[in-house]
Amino acid sequence: MKTFNQIVQELFNIKEEAIRDELSSKDIPNWDSMNYLLFVAELEKNFNISFTMDEVMNAQTLGDLRKLVEHRAS
Repeated sequence: MKTFNQIVQELFNIKEEAIRDELSSKDIPNWDSMNYLLFVAELEKNFNISFTMDEVMNAQTLGDLRKLVEHRAS
């Protein structure tokens, strides 16, 4: 199983040391609508969880998504 940060690195092409919870689509050039949906799908598959559409649409930062993963995976 991959970690949250490994998935961020792979899909958004960000180095581990640059990953911070406050990063949003404004900070990550590869965070477009398609890559965001691929990211969400990879999180769901990797952690065996499902997000609601509201959760997906309202998440603004990596930290928002990390909290959702931690909440669902626990």
